[in-house]
Amino acid sequence: MKFSKKWLFIILIGFITFSSFPQSTYGVVFYTDYMPHLTGGNNEEYVLIYKYDTISNDAVIHEEIKSRICTRTLTEFQTVESDDTLITNWDFVYEERAIESNKTDLVFFNSRSYVFIAAEDTTSGNLTFFATFSDDNGATWEDIRHVFNSSVKIDYFLEFGVANLATELFIAYSYKINPSGTVKRTEILTIDPVSLSVSLSDVSTDFYGDDFELYTHENNIYVVSTYEDTFDNRFVRLASTSTGTSFDGQTVYIDPLFGLAEYFEPSVVAWNDGFFVVAHDLIEDIYDEVQNITFTEHILWGAYVGNVADSSSITYHKVVKDEAAGYTRKSPSVSTYEGQIFVAFELTEGTKLGGGRPEVAFSFSTNGDTWTDNFMGGFTIYFNPGIFFAIATIACFAIVLPVYLVVSKAKKN
Repeated sequence: MKFSKKWLFIILIGFITFSSFPQSTYGVVFYTDYMPHLTGGNNEEYVLIYKYDTISNDAVIHEEIKSRICTRTLTEFQTVESDDTLITNWDFVYEERAIESNKTDLVFFNSRSYVFIAAEDTTSGNLTFFATFSDDNGATWEDIRHVFNSSVKIDYFLEFGVANLATELFIAYSYKINPSGTVKRTEILTIDPVSLSVSLSDVSTDFYGDDFELYTHENNIYVVSTYEDTFDNRFVRLASTSTGTSFDGQTVYIDPLFGLAEYFEPSVVAWNDGFFVVAHDLIEDIYDEVQNITFTEHILWGAYVGNVADSSSITYHKVVKDEAAGYTRKSPSVSTYEGQIFVAFELTEGTKLGGGRPEVAFSFSTNGDTWTDNFMGGFTIYFNPGIFFAIATIACFAIVLPVYLVVSKAKKN
């Protein structure tokens, strides 16, 4: 076959022309979600808020606070992303001041979901609080409102939490007084739930902790936190307060699973006439002989407290998995649904698998030991479309197959 010189010339010119075009490499865009807070809402729905990052070329290019409605459908409890709502950008401008968010919290009170944001006012460098609310379980949110300016420098800020105390909302925030952190303090705010204005500011005689969560139950606020004694032993502490200014109720100390984590980030919910606490800890996952490294990952664990006044009433539970298996699970937020323990947490590929970007995961349990991420809520076999399909399929085979056999036999005869 003759090859035309003209075609060779065209191919050569085309190659040179194509090679002269500037080449570009486009980075892959990833998304990651973490910092979950979960609470019950209206109409048996649940509200989740979380931080959502957009990452390109290994750099975070956009940060947002989003919400998700978790609800039971006919076939499952829906927890996956589905038209999630933007609450606000992580960093925003308020009245010409640059605001950088630091931590968030979520509380449901009087049929309304409230999101509070602890942030830095970059003009002063101080800790400041903002809030918004939703009347439709997070489908829509009001404009961000300013709540309170503190005199605490953001570098000294440790933790904050939100709950409701009687007819008002309640904020507690902890911070260190000196750079070394040898002196620490907790201040409290009571807030009108309608105007979001502060009606009272006070100092608690008890330090709530470097990490803590607030939970309202039977007119008391329960504070669950990491507690370190004078001998540097760390526990999970569950205490209660009726005023916010001191732990005037019973206090119980819970031994951690391994005690390797600096903070256990516990979460608590009332369950089975007691309390169920979910926290994380570090576990030695696997030893790599080649690298001479012992990989450690976060793992979840639980403790049921039958009586806050009696440490002997504590029973321990595995949560989700009793081993890391190459993954890390941390930062839980626990609630209940139809008697089930319902927990949201951060799930990430562990260091053994090369690490990864966290995502919010969910799990349910009826007893604290057996967990599933496919809970269907009040599942009834007679009202499940999947069951109808299965029954119809079996019925078709039961009718069609005998008819086919009879017709085939008749044709042979």
